[in-house]
Amino acid sequence: MKVRPVARKGIYEDIVLQIRAMIDRGELKPGDRLLSERSLAEMFSVSRNTVREAIKALSENGLLESRQGAGTFVTEIDGDTFANTFAKVILRGQPEVRDVFEVRKLLEPEIAALAARNATSADVALFEEVLAEQEAAVGVGRSGRNCDQQFHELLADASGNTVLREMIGALHDHLAESRSRGLQSLERQKASLLAHRAIAEAVRNGHVMQAEKAMRDHLDEIESIVFSGNI
Repeated sequence: MKVRPVARKGIYEDIVLQIRAMIDRGELKPGDRLLSERSLAEMFSVSRNTVREAIKALSENGLLESRQGAGTFVTEIDGDTFANTFAKVILRGQPEVRDVFEVRKLLEPEIAALAARNATSADVALFEEVLAEQEAAVGVGRSGRNCDQQFHELLADASGNTVLREMIGALHDHLAESRSRGLQSLERQKASLLAHRAIAEAVRNGHVMQAEKAMRDHLDEIESIVFSGNI
């Protein structure tokens, strides 16, 4: 486990960020026990008080939990609980479509990159199935909205990150609206299909940066259509 020396200013916040990054990268997994306060203090070259502050902040954010007599552990998140909490806290009220696009641009390029790294042959086969369905729908002039949504959800599954998958699930209705607003004509549906194929190809070949870029380009294109006033 690699750490960097922490800055003197805002010491405990720096530790919080480093531990969060370890959790995001999977170096610390749900259920893992943290090192003792003494060991963490030595590792970060700080006082035990500073470590204690960082652990308290992470616990208040729900990322860590202390078990009396056992130590401090990375929280094991129940999918349904997470999705419900996320939906209530983040999606309270009706967010603007532009806000939803900002969230999509934060999440989905990373999801595509992770899918390129972690997708199995079974995942790739599912991509091909849903893209074939989308192509068939577009070919007869029907909206490929359901296939579009399914493709993005399959990517989240293939990412291997259950938290990201739950976040996409919690955002379901709002993401669906942003997608449907970008699929108002046959030309746009065809463009979406081509973009999905580019993403799927990058994922199939394990090209992480290409998958991330293809998704970012796809979202940028849809966003420009939605806000061009030419829906």
